Amino acid sequence: MNRTLPILAFAIMVVVWQVVASGFGIPSYIMPSPLDILGEYMRFGFHFVPHLLVTLQTILVGFALAVVIAIPLGALIASSRFVATAIFPLIVFGHAIPVIALAPIIVVSLGPGFAARVVVVVLISFFPILVSTITGVRATPREMLELSKVAGASGLQCLLNIKILSAIPYLFNGLRIGISTAVIGGVVGEFIASDRGLGYLVVHSTQNFDVPRAMAAVVLLALTSVLLYQAVEWLQKWLFRWSLGSSG
Repeated sequence: MNRTLPILAFAIMVVVWQVVASGFGIPSYIMPSPLDILGEYMRFGFHFVPHLLVTLQTILVGFALAVVIAIPLGALIASSRFVATAIFPLIVFGHAIPVIALAPIIVVSLGPGFAARVVVVVLISFFPILVSTITGVRATPREMLELSKVAGASGLQCLLNIKILSAIPYLFNGLRIGISTAVIGGVVGEFIASDRGLGYLVVHSTQNFDVPRAMAAVVLLALTSVLLYQAVEWLQKWLFRWSLGSSG
């Protein structure tokens, strides 16, 4: 039932979309119908594959770098009042700056290439992972910390074996949000500086008034985001099934 309802709702949405587009005779260059988009896949399916691979590469590399930076930094901020006081306000200030406003500056600094797009992904997916890590580490039950002290565990052992493990449910909440925002970052980067990728395809197609192809690229982006989100969820079930009963 849990899987049937979303599929049914999606099917109803597609049918209503098709009926509205066809019934009111809306031109495809204004609002392409699902059949118009399906026709794009039928005619040019292989054309989308290289662009999809480029976008996936940007998303996954940027997301991986964000994880590598955010989790250790979040653990450090949560464990040290001095570091939290010194660094966290600066991170919040940086996060308050819209990434889309920084993207052109990043392109000028790094050039219109892969590096600039990856930096945009890192900046946009970094913060939710960081905050979830901080929240999870700080939510470690006090009795577990006291027990580790009695057992003679060092600060590092306590962090790695107790705090990080206790933070897993929170951490995966952050990873799910982070991978979704990484898709947004990848598209923003391709809007600004790219000659390949699904984001570039959206811009290029709309400039040529090929709205069905642009919508086909948008649908692919949405499916990519959903699949990556599910992949993170599957990873949690595979590695830390015990954490699924907790809520972050």
